[in-house]
Amino acid sequence: MHTFRFGPLLGTFVLLSFLSTVALAAPKVDQLYKNFCSSCHGPNLEGGLGSSLVDDTWAYGGSPEAIAKVISEGIPAKGMPPWKGALNEDQIRGMVIYIQEQGAEAKQHEVLKKTSATDGKINSALHNFKIETLHDGFNTLWAMDFLPNGNLLATEKAGKLWLVSNTDKTEISGTPVVWPNGQGGLMDVRILHDGSVDPWVYLSFSKEKYGRAMTTIVRGKIKDNKWVDEQTIFLAPLKSWINTGYHYGSRIIFQNDFIYFSIGDRGRKEMAQALETPNGKVHRLHLDGRIPADNPFVKTKNAMASIWSYGHRNPQGLTLAEDGRIWLTEHGPRGGDETNLLLKGKNYGWPIITYGMNYNGTPITDKTHQAGMEQPKHYWVPSIAVTAVEEYRGKQFPKWNNQLIVGSLAKEELQRLKVDAAGNVVETEVLMKNQGRIRDIRIDAAGVVYLVVNRGSEKSGSILKLTAF
Repeated sequence: MHTFRFGPLLGTFVLLSFLSTVALAAPKVDQLYKNFCSSCHGPNLEGGLGSSLVDDTWAYGGSPEAIAKVISEGIPAKGMPPWKGALNEDQIRGMVIYIQEQGAEAKQHEVLKKTSATDGKINSALHNFKIETLHDGFNTLWAMDFLPNGNLLATEKAGKLWLVSNTDKTEISGTPVVWPNGQGGLMDVRILHDGSVDPWVYLSFSKEKYGRAMTTIVRGKIKDNKWVDEQTIFLAPLKSWINTGYHYGSRIIFQNDFIYFSIGDRGRKEMAQALETPNGKVHRLHLDGRIPADNPFVKTKNAMASIWSYGHRNPQGLTLAEDGRIWLTEHGPRGGDETNLLLKGKNYGWPIITYGMNYNGTPITDKTHQAGMEQPKHYWVPSIAVTAVEEYRGKQFPKWNNQLIVGSLAKEELQRLKVDAAGNVVETEVLMKNQGRIRDIRIDAAGVVYLVVNRGSEKSGSILKLTAF
């Protein structure tokens, strides 16, 4: 089993925790806007003496950097004073996020108009599709995957695993005991398609002991609707388990003889930078749980040898593209949800760099870039609460091929992201909206898109499918 020792990096925890406490006492961004900007730009950013900040017309550039420069240095010739003496860099960064949030909200009625379903049908830019319900009546669903015969396995957050066919659903007995506390519970399910008619099934879930919990990975098989032959693939040392109910991750993918899986920062953002902890990391193991000899931190003192990448907040999606690249989506704070290209040994920056701010409107940092830290290939401000990501491949929607399909919780959106050869996201489209909180996405061999959605009430979990018309 994988062990580690807490070392000098814990000093970083103390510093970052102190800075978080200071941030909580800082003025909130909406109050800063009211104090410094509303008299000219209007209480709702609609414009007045100054220009509108929500019409997407920018005389001096609409990038975050350009907006920050105008706030900091002002436009004296136009009567706008510089605010760098009154606002620090963190507060200016928070103001930029606030302006971006309000601008995005102002556009929502146009998005709704384009994605409204008529009789379950939607006309998107590249393909028209219809929405059908395969099964409903579940409690909160989390994930699904296809068995070799085309049936589905689906997880309920509270701990149930379901076998789902086109006509029926059956609960699998004997599954692991989970701790459905906060955001924890039974999470991802992935089936190893190795040609076997009796494949390994991998599960991620929150495991509890002494009131503390951590994301755990096991595998087992299903025989006669029973979970059997369970093996533990990843179980972090008990000293790293935490009593918070946040940010467990967790997604699983396979590539060759390896399993990759994500663990969130568990609400302790400072731990995402510490190689001594499993938090805020993507891990890589052999399929049976052994440590690969070529993992990036195998020889790093005190580091967890399973770590593949670090500096993540709460990774909610993983997919293996046809070209072998691995894509990851993760929740930002308020603003700053990300799509990342996952690379060996890289630091993705959380919480030192981010495009978001604290939920209460106070800044986290003024930094969006830093040497030695990866930039997201795409980010969302405001956050959409991004979840699963899948690369589309199939004949049902050929113009979507090799593009990323992502879901969201808070905005209840399904989005399409077009990616170029360098991995840059060059086009986005909201395909669907307000059909429920999308937690998972799978695409079958025919290219039909399946979605796990929840609508916020008991027995409102559903599996939807999208087909062309």
